[in-house]
Amino acid sequence: MLRSILAGSVALILLLSGSLPALAQTQQTAPQFQQQEAPQIEISQEELQQFAGVVEKLQGIQEESFQGMSEAIQDEGLTTKQFSAILQSQQNPDSEQTTKAGEQELQQFEQARARLAEIQKETQSQMQEVVEDEGLEVQRFNQILAAIRNNPELQQQIQQIIQN
Repeated sequence: MLRSILAGSVALILLLSGSLPALAQTQQTAPQFQQQEAPQIEISQEELQQFAGVVEKLQGIQEESFQGMSEAIQDEGLTTKQFSAILQSQQNPDSEQTTKAGEQELQQFEQARARLAEIQKETQSQMQEVVEDEGLEVQRFNQILAAIRNNPELQQQIQQIIQN
């Protein structure tokens, strides 16, 4: 369970940090959530409690964000599969899997992508607020996340905190 929470949180954090640049054409001016290398750092019990609180709240934000993104794509007249295919063909135009999208599909794609960028910006703001409301700085949250991803003992501690 913890692995799926962490994986989902990491995926959302990476998504919202601009690691998928096709979803956001402009750089965000807000602090970015980024995956960090996992140096050996000291993490207090209080920080573990704060981190666990953040992870639980991020799950709800993540679910809402993914739902909103899916709805935005569908509202523009595309399926998520069509959107993904066009996105992949734009990222890898030389690929054999390149999708030949018509003018209308490309217009729908661009409109959906613009809406996704709006959702991304709002979600990132919500995530930052949650992290800070729990008493952590975004950079410290990322450091703790990186340490937990590479430390089974810390993963167990977080899982116990979340389950209690």
